[in-house]
Amino acid sequence: MASLDLGALATVRWPTAPDTGPYALAVKRPDGTTLDPAPTVTGYKETTLAQFAPAMAGRYLLSWTAGGAGAYTDVLDVWPADPQFLIPLDEVLAGLRLPANADPAKAQDLRLYVAAATPVIEDITGPMLAATKTFTTWGGGSTVVLPHLPNQILGITADSVPVVDYVPDLVSGIIYCGTRTAVTAFPSGELVITYRIGNAEIPPNIRLAARELVRFWWQGGMQGSGGNIRSAAPEGDAFTPSGYAVPRRVMELCAPNEQVGGFA
Repeated sequence: MASLDLGALATVRWPTAPDTGPYALAVKRPDGTTLDPAPTVTGYKETTLAQFAPAMAGRYLLSWTAGGAGAYTDVLDVWPADPQFLIPLDEVLAGLRLPANADPAKAQDLRLYVAAATPVIEDITGPMLAATKTFTTWGGGSTVVLPHLPNQILGITADSVPVVDYVPDLVSGIIYCGTRTAVTAFPSGELVITYRIGNAEIPPNIRLAARELVRFWWQGGMQGSGGNIRSAAPEGDAFTPSGYAVPRRVMELCAPNEQVGGFA
């Protein structure tokens, strides 16, 4: 079934329920625990349904039974509170020339495309969405290379003791221990670096790139038929560092923000 927003009421159905019951539904939550009490099941045969309100984001396993025997399974994906969209759905609908009140099922599908576009675009540009990251490593060396290019270092600790003398190079993602005139070694022990990545505002060219990528996928996957699929066009011959095939126009739009090689 389609994904659901966190906090919304989930209505799940058993479209192939048998003639005989009683029907029951067991819901396994993303953390592996089972929802207790189990949702109340109503209806009969194809009208069989149950409702519950998911309290955490992630994948829920739905196990239906009839007369105590397992008979049907499904999953429900619940969006996190922040689904990490680079652009709002309205911009995608405008790019596809769809009305703002488009079919809800189609709009739900589009949200999946928008969410999938984020890691692909960020594979080209590096982090775009603002976030706080923590990187844990072992001290003793004079430098640390972060897995993402930071825009701010919030703090460093060695075995929970603050490290105050360090020089960050935000262009390369390398942090040097000591000062600009005297490089030293980080204290031994567990080194924890907290830093910020991304941007407070998504640049217009990146918003257009995300919209173009969603359009490319949507027209190829949802509207293409026979040989008329845009992914077969020359514009699909460009590839991101990790190997995603994208239209050349997407790469061109992302070029001003293209990441340094080796960083995510």
